Amino acid sequence: MLEIEYHPEARLEVIEADQWYSEIDEQVGEQFKIELARSEGQVKRNPETWGRYLHGTQAFRFRRFPFVLAYIQRGDQLFVVALAHTRRKPGYWKNRIKP
Repeated sequence: MLEIEYHPEARLEVIEADQWYSEIDEQVGEQFKIELARSEGQVKRNPETWGRYLHGTQAFRFRRFPFVLAYIQRGDQLFVVALAHTRRKPGYWKNRIKP
């Protein structure tokens, strides 16, 4: 199974989203964590399944929350560029991608 590495700013997006939902309701925060883990698992098992996204990435769309996990596969590693909010400016994270 592939390893997942997060860009530091993507990791910060995860932390901020978790804090936001946990402040709203502890159960909602737990559901967000479950959805994130499910998303990571799906992407690890079948990285090529998920559709093409912006700037050469692929994206897994969350079911319940307004996010996509934008990633690039590099050999045996998945590099998560962003936990992108679907209502935020598309592609705001493109400078995180290194050739």
